Amino acid sequence: MAFAYIIYNKCFFIFQFRLCRVGAGLFVLFLKGVTMPLLFTPEWLDELKSRCDIIDIISRYMALKRNGREWVGCCPFHHEKTPSFFVYPESQSYYCFGCKASGDVIQFISKYENIGFVEAVERLANMANMPMPELKDTDAQEISRKKQERTQILGALKDAARYYFKNLYTDNSQAAAARAYLEKRQISRESIVRFGIGCSLNYDGLLNYLREKGYSLEILRKAGLASTVDGRTFDPYGRRLIFPLINKDGDVIGFSARLLDSRDNTAKYKNTTATPVFNKSEVVFGINLLKKLREQQRAAGSQLDGLENIIVVEGQIDVITMHQFGFTNTVAGLGTALTPMHARKLKQFSDNIILLLDGDEAGRKATMRGIDVLRSQGLNVRVARLPNGKDPDEFLHTYGADALNKLLDEATEGIKYKIDVLAEQFDLNEPSGRARFVHESLVVIKALDSQSEQEAYLPIVHRYSTIPIDKLRMDLNSIDDNAKPYYEREEELTTIQEPVRAEHKDGYILADMFILASVLYSKNYAHDVDIGGLYFTDAGLAQAYDYINLARTSGHVPNVSGLYSYMEVDKSTPLLQETVRYEFLPDPCPELTMRSCILKNKERAVRLEKDKAQTQCAVASDKEIRNAKMQEVIDLTRKLEDIRREIDKVNIEYSARRSAVHKRKTKED
Repeated sequence: MAFAYIIYNKCFFIFQFRLCRVGAGLFVLFLKGVTMPLLFTPEWLDELKSRCDIIDIISRYMALKRNGREWVGCCPFHHEKTPSFFVYPESQSYYCFGCKASGDVIQFISKYENIGFVEAVERLANMANMPMPELKDTDAQEISRKKQERTQILGALKDAARYYFKNLYTDNSQAAAARAYLEKRQISRESIVRFGIGCSLNYDGLLNYLREKGYSLEILRKAGLASTVDGRTFDPYGRRLIFPLINKDGDVIGFSARLLDSRDNTAKYKNTTATPVFNKSEVVFGINLLKKLREQQRAAGSQLDGLENIIVVEGQIDVITMHQFGFTNTVAGLGTALTPMHARKLKQFSDNIILLLDGDEAGRKATMRGIDVLRSQGLNVRVARLPNGKDPDEFLHTYGADALNKLLDEATEGIKYKIDVLAEQFDLNEPSGRARFVHESLVVIKALDSQSEQEAYLPIVHRYSTIPIDKLRMDLNSIDDNAKPYYEREEELTTIQEPVRAEHKDGYILADMFILASVLYSKNYAHDVDIGGLYFTDAGLAQAYDYINLARTSGHVPNVSGLYSYMEVDKSTPLLQETVRYEFLPDPCPELTMRSCILKNKERAVRLEKDKAQTQCAVASDKEIRNAKMQEVIDLTRKLEDIRREIDKVNIEYSARRSAVHKRKTKED
């Protein structure tokens, strides 16, 4: 289907639409607005998109897996645990069932890169080696004017960078101070050239220079190169050391300027304010050199699509020092926490990130948050741990490149790093410290995308705490899905109180609630099921079970109304109150779920008997009693194994039947 693009109120935009999938891939396009002159003809846009397969283009930005006729992946526009982002080759479109993002390949590039429609079309045209059409009508001329303005802004920034760079080696006291600072930080002449480092000598020299080159004051203001206070216009980076900020295409888009005179009562670092070409939260310092490194590796015959990994540090000086010591795959944010946009930009060059942030408490928290942001965009994250109080610049100058290489080789996988840090914060020899460590670790694990991934980290918590994995698993089920890890909360770990536990809903409790709710709501699969001899640990659930048995024995059908007549439900336990309001989820095989829950209930009862027998055996002083209890433990262990085998059989049957139902529905669709 062709998509119409219009110009409205002198600003070009794409009509918003909703893609509604019907039958075998029919999409309905809902347009709103009025007909206006076209910037690009539908025929030209169709030709452009026909040359660019949407699967190929989107796969450059994110991982996709085939799912029948569609492709699916985790949405790059919002954090999600299970993939809900679908790409449809037949219609060359995408749709996210989570955040509702939708569109074609042009809209994907525009949204992912955070750029305008025209720039997205240009990038796609470059990918397809397709020339752009001439812009002719009045509205197109407005677009052309804005594009020309952008070109002027970038030109002014480039000339400003050259001006600052030339200043550094002039015979001037301010330049001498800048050179002295760079020498003190052991930044080489090669690095000064490589990163284009310069300095501002005063507050008016830059403006005079750029005005002489023909730039208007309006353009200089829009570029962030001129500020006006009390009627005076000046260089906002006056008398500072200058670090140009360069995008991946090699354009200077802004500056980060460091104060040289400590007596000056202003901020140490000053960055370019938001401009048409600069957004602080998106800037990756050194990304242009990443692109250059990738091109060098490809020219040398590398078979990798991207770099083996990228090292992320905190500041510009750290990046520069890392490059001096040979770690040319190093970048940094711009004094801000890592953002999803940073992650997307990095993902264009590698799927593997090593965080090498400062070793103090602030650095640890920044690392924790950075792990979450990077993982949310599908990146693999490891953490190299610096000694406390050290940053990469200090570490390299003290210990050298070999020592840092060793740290990088020993980098810890991101989630394991979080658990390791937590283990260091608590006294694991004390029960209270161990309990707090377990709780905080399980909050971290609970946020992971899948149950299998969660299971992979429980053994690490077990090794630190010695608490059995099955008990950790039970506690994990009770953690609130929305619980925040400690580094997202206000309090420090040292002031964290013992966690206030909600009603403990482990797998056994959930099974109990399902059994009782199924009977109370007279579900078909629960009518003739034998639920005799079950054991309930919650007092309210135990009372409800007594009522069900009494009703059945009396020849009545147990139900919620009868339960309310039998007992004061509203004054009973929260678990019972939740059970009488039970929300049944769609289930293709509820009778198997019922069988599994009954087996879980019996499993718990046997496990508790076994635990009791083990305790009695351990404290028994009489040999005969101890031997009898030991035999009881052995018998209960065998019984427990039999029940677990039955549970496994039910689970296997459930999976097979669910798969058959899914296949049948797929054929019917």
